[in-house]
Amino acid sequence: MVAALIFIVLPVVLIVVAWRMKPLVPRDGRPGDAVGGSLVAGGMFGPHGLEPDPVSVREETGPVHFDLSDVKARE
Repeated sequence: MVAALIFIVLPVVLIVVAWRMKPLVPRDGRPGDAVGGSLVAGGMFGPHGLEPDPVSVREETGPVHFDLSDVKARE
């Protein structure tokens, strides 16, 4: 009986409570911040005053090639 309470009833209750809770921080209405992360970070670390980028830019993350022809072989 205790195992059923711990492994079935308790997780279901916690999931239902989590869905019914009101967020502590309201969502930010600015574009580029879907879940209000900058508002939360601003409360923790102080606001930076910058607007989020309207378009995200992909980083250039290509493979790195090393030229090891000048390295001497280990003796």
